[in-house]
Amino acid sequence: MEPTCAACAMEWSIQLEKGLRSSKPGVPVKTILKLGPHLQLWSREFESGIDSNAIFGLVPGEDRLFANAILLRLADAFRGGDKEIRLSIVRVFLFERKHRDNGKHKQCKGLLSKARVANHLEMLKRVKSVFQNGDSECKALALVLFGCWADFANDNAQIRYLILSSLVSTHDCEVIASLFAAGCFCEISDDFACITLEMLFNMVNTPAVSLPIKLAAVRVFAKFKCSDSVASKAYKVCLQLILNSSNEDLLVAMLFSLSKLASVSTVLASNEVDFLLSFVKREVASHVQETASKCIHYLLKNNPALKLYCNASFELPDGQTLQHPPSED
Repeated sequence: MEPTCAACAMEWSIQLEKGLRSSKPGVPVKTILKLGPHLQLWSREFESGIDSNAIFGLVPGEDRLFANAILLRLADAFRGGDKEIRLSIVRVFLFERKHRDNGKHKQCKGLLSKARVANHLEMLKRVKSVFQNGDSECKALALVLFGCWADFANDNAQIRYLILSSLVSTHDCEVIASLFAAGCFCEISDDFACITLEMLFNMVNTPAVSLPIKLAAVRVFAKFKCSDSVASKAYKVCLQLILNSSNEDLLVAMLFSLSKLASVSTVLASNEVDFLLSFVKREVASHVQETASKCIHYLLKNNPALKLYCNASFELPDGQTLQHPPSED
């Protein structure tokens, strides 16, 4: 029987500590990055039961103890490390988040779920100190971590305030990082999503906001999936922005986000297909029409019942193949 991640946790913890204490250039960063795939696998593994614990000589709760020790040690390293170490830690948690929601492992509670992280307040405290005392790059890295830790950070009032206030920062890197974090929170928190929705609407409608920031903002609309009511409200707001937009790059990004958001509901998806068909038929730029076509096929693939609402002979223009909208994670 292959050792479980829980059975390997003590060795991983020891190796992490050795690597972080090493004075050799590059060793701490290499050690942190090596831990990334381990955390990904551990997050997708069911918690150890009594039988599996006994097989590998573990006492009940030992896996959680080592998991919390590893996570807190990474938070310590983020607080006390240089920018290379901080960046490597962010990469590890981004990697874990990207693979956390694999469809085959949805029944597993992630390693970073609130129920499994006993010392989450201490972790947040360490990262918050970097945000409060660091430059704009450090603040941005801290914001990304808050997003990766959304499951146990989303109900922390101080962290919420840091994310929302950073949405209006004068530093673009902070704004983009806060948009990522806000998107993560909007996936699981209704009240946070409603506040963010209003801020995004104002951000996209403000002429002084740069196009890169607006593009990052509209991608967040795809994240408003915490409830049907929030998804419906976000859909209407995004639809209004599309109808008022004249920038083609922004329009393409909004069509992708709106389609991804609509895919969570058959009602929204059917409305979205009708809306996209109007883009295919109207006189707009060819790449906008192509985007609308791709979004229609994306929705049809994820909601087969929608074919009842559409012309069965509809095809992509110029023989293009079906491609899903690019991931915004």
